[in-house]
Amino acid sequence: MSDGGWQRVHPLSPLLRMWAALVGVAAVILFQQAETLRWAWDRIEDSPLPGVVVIPAALVVLVVVFMLGWLLSWPWWRATRWRVGEEEISVRRGVLSTRLRTARFDRVQAVDLVEPLAPRLFRLAGVKVETAGGADSAVSVEYLPRVQAEQLRDTLLGRVRRRPDVPAPDEPRPDADQGTVVVPEIPVTRSIVAAALTGPTAATVLAVLVSVATPAGLALLLPAVAGLGPWIWGLLNRSWRFTATSDNHLLGITFGFSERRRQTVPLDRIHAAQISQPLLWRMLDWWKVDVDIAGYGEPGKGGATTAVLPVGPLDQALALAAHLGPVDRGEVDALMRPDGVPDGAGSTGGVRVYRSPASARWVSPLDRTRQGVILVGGDGDASTDRALVCHRGRWRRSVSVIDPEHVQELSHRRGPLRRMLGLSTVRFDLVPGPVRMVGRDLPAEEAVELLSRLRQRALPTGRSR
Repeated sequence: MSDGGWQRVHPLSPLLRMWAALVGVAAVILFQQAETLRWAWDRIEDSPLPGVVVIPAALVVLVVVFMLGWLLSWPWWRATRWRVGEEEISVRRGVLSTRLRTARFDRVQAVDLVEPLAPRLFRLAGVKVETAGGADSAVSVEYLPRVQAEQLRDTLLGRVRRRPDVPAPDEPRPDADQGTVVVPEIPVTRSIVAAALTGPTAATVLAVLVSVATPAGLALLLPAVAGLGPWIWGLLNRSWRFTATSDNHLLGITFGFSERRRQTVPLDRIHAAQISQPLLWRMLDWWKVDVDIAGYGEPGKGGATTAVLPVGPLDQALALAAHLGPVDRGEVDALMRPDGVPDGAGSTGGVRVYRSPASARWVSPLDRTRQGVILVGGDGDASTDRALVCHRGRWRRSVSVIDPEHVQELSHRRGPLRRMLGLSTVRFDLVPGPVRMVGRDLPAEEAVELLSRLRQRALPTGRSR
């Protein structure tokens, strides 16, 4: 089954890769031919054949159709192969035209074990390799027996970390996923309640009330429900039985209901972390932690998640931010409380604080006392600064942290009104992801000082980040 190191995927893989499309086609046919099917069912009910014969016959037809589809997919199965080399993993597909995808180990950002619903029924799983690049840069091996998929994932992680002692995919596999639990499994009830206490859910409930009380009726209700359904499903799917572990080199995330995913991210690929709280979560004091992962792009790319804590208490969120970020737990407690820049924090020692002045109340009447920027680490040389912390928001509170070397670009903004008030805004551009960082409405002189200092920041070296 191998040729020059090339190996084949499971024979059911072509069908399982297209199962969602096949279900959609079947649903369209059933919808369009509903009258014909109803007529056929009436003829069957009127026939002398007993139901015990009709039902098995229908099952036989389904099996025959399945086998026919499997036979037709045979050429695509034979043409799909994968290989792990010394420097890269390669996947080859195509019957009429061959497509070769490769991922070099020195550009791999994450390696995920993916178990969609249909393959999971056959105890199969896929391995998805995320690489640094643009859209559609992932390389996927779909599908393998689950044990072999786990072995392949461990092999790839070992090659990425330059560990030659990791076994090959066809060798016995040591115990995996042994590490410190940083996020215990999130209770299912918490995931459901958190999904219910969101802005879109509240908007849909309001739409239901309006549709009942006004002539708008279904014209207002149906679009709201149609838009909310997939969003709620995605939110639940990304937090269902969520758990995270860390072994000081890798962050392992397991989650999913319809598609169970074991996501593995090298810790040095995590650039920024953000603790935030939607308004309706305040009554339960729940928070979430999102991260920017180099190479992952925007949240939801390919089913992956950038939420390392979908919902949890504040202490858990702060502990996780300390584990993933450039500041220790003591500094997190002192400088990263999400209720704004600490009143006692001042520009002393290794900490520099930049706040919005009283004049900012004209442009930020609600957020002025909550927003600010903190630089941690250096007192003299800017290259020793090791953390940049941004606070913002009164209604949707958030605090973000990043190592200054991971800030991609800096920009200084000052409109006519803010110029009159002596204010400026400094924006920090990061790798694509959910974290947004900005020093809003700072005194103009302090904004220039902050900008000048960050321009002297140390830049990353090598492939470490």
